[in-house]
Amino acid sequence: MMKRRIVQTIVALLAIAGSATAQRLTVQDIEVNPGGQAEIVVSVSGATAMTALQFNLALPEGVTMAGDDATLGAATNSHTLSVQTLNNGDHLIVVYSKDLNTFKDGELLRIPVTVSSNATGGDGRLYTVRMATTDAVSQKCSETAFAVTVKSDEPLKGDLNGDGVVNVGDIMVIINIMAGK
Repeated sequence: MMKRRIVQTIVALLAIAGSATAQRLTVQDIEVNPGGQAEIVVSVSGATAMTALQFNLALPEGVTMAGDDATLGAATNSHTLSVQTLNNGDHLIVVYSKDLNTFKDGELLRIPVTVSSNATGGDGRLYTVRMATTDAVSQKCSETAFAVTVKSDEPLKGDLNGDGVVNVGDIMVIINIMAGK
């Protein structure tokens, strides 16, 4: 009897551990003009037994959430969204279901962001990611990073032929100019 309980416990723990590695949040990298706006798109996979999710969102310097206007995506099923700004400037985001509805794989939410005119971009991340099952088992999930690229309106110095890189082609432009061509 005791051996059977030990085996059942081990099987249950392995199931939880196996499902914890299967659950994943992904975030698309974004590219935005200085002073512009964009959306961070967060997707979920392997969370079909999960009813709630919470994570902290850290944004690069010069990138801020555009209010609390995040919207839920198709992966949710009558879920509620809560966004709170933390003391360190990061955001706590919680998506939960009062009726214990589970997530579907796909787009979880969209978070609008504004980029200051002097922002240079950088990496953002979702950290302290936790999901909960219908029976209130909480599972820690992997941290997820994403890039925020701020496009520059300035042309690249030395790129005389306008191909986006400085290389021997630009030297050829100088030679042609000096040769009167």
